Amino acid sequence: MSADGRAGWEERHRGREAGGTPEPFVLEMLPLVPRQGIALDVAAGRGRHSIAMAQHGLTVVAIDYSQEAMRALGKFVHERRLAIWPVVADLDNFPVHSESLDLIVNVNYLDRGLFPEFKRALKPGGMLMVDTFLIDQLAVGHPSNPKFMFEHHELKKLLSDYEIRHLGEGLRNYPDGSIAWRASALAIKKEAD
Repeated sequence: MSADGRAGWEERHRGREAGGTPEPFVLEMLPLVPRQGIALDVAAGRGRHSIAMAQHGLTVVAIDYSQEAMRALGKFVHERRLAIWPVVADLDNFPVHSESLDLIVNVNYLDRGLFPEFKRALKPGGMLMVDTFLIDQLAVGHPSNPKFMFEHHELKKLLSDYEIRHLGEGLRNYPDGSIAWRASALAIKKEAD
């Protein structure tokens, strides 16, 4: 990421509190995931999903490129004694041991190259939760780069060797009146044969 890109992310998070309202899909799926184990929150931001997962009972590694975001989350975690480990790192260079995670949550971030790494990092029976923008979101406005949006049925193809518990594509209406086109899934890494 360029220095300008990093500065933009730092500014976006500077002076803001940790947390926030989790995506509805994450809250809907949480009862279906284990109440213990190790979870990875990919591109965690200020930790809205990390906090929900820790309150659910998981130990969470929250990774984000923004030092400001991880600083805010670290302060929140320290004050509330939650089992969250904020980590400032570039996802392209962040090593995760094979078969070490029980859950990976990837929301509003799309790097297709990470999907093989997710599979490698999950334990057999581990779960992958994905919820991000669908290509139809271009008509709504943000994000505006199709590189960061799933094509129709693309998520299903990426998860073809998982057991899919939930898969959906479509328009989501939010309580504040906003809308977003989303692709979402909860999938389980199959046990070795």
